[in-house]
Amino acid sequence: MTTTETGLPAPRVDADAVSALAHAAASDPAWEFGSFFLSRFLQLDISYDETEQTCTVVLPYAPHLCNPQGSVHGGVITTALDISMGHLSKRFLSAAVTIEMQMRFFRPLTGTGTCTGRIVRAGRRIVHLESRMSDEQGRLTALGTGSWQRLDAV
Repeated sequence: MTTTETGLPAPRVDADAVSALAHAAASDPAWEFGSFFLSRFLQLDISYDETEQTCTVVLPYAPHLCNPQGSVHGGVITTALDISMGHLSKRFLSAAVTIEMQMRFFRPLTGTGTCTGRIVRAGRRIVHLESRMSDEQGRLTALGTGSWQRLDAV
């Protein structure tokens, strides 16, 4: 069995399955929140809590999303956190675009990750958001914070 530098078993990427997934994601012409190429390709499950005003994005583990160390690549984690914050703003405030985003990684993600976005401060033009990703054991794996420009204020 091949192992990574960290001693984890090396994920086996099924090229045919990844190709089929990419083809299916690209074949769907939908281009809206919750259904655009990246969300389909990453197989994200996006949901909202109306009472708490949160957006939860579940990122399923897949070997083709891993880095050479055998954990989910930080760029993929960043994308899921960014999507949770963007969808959060769109659902509860207005469509917005990322101005800046800071990331902190606390532990490798070697399974499914769940991130929940929250509004920190909702200004008239600039929105401050955060999203926290946890692993399957509920441990914090990453934290993203960002400032977003509301498109209804442009």
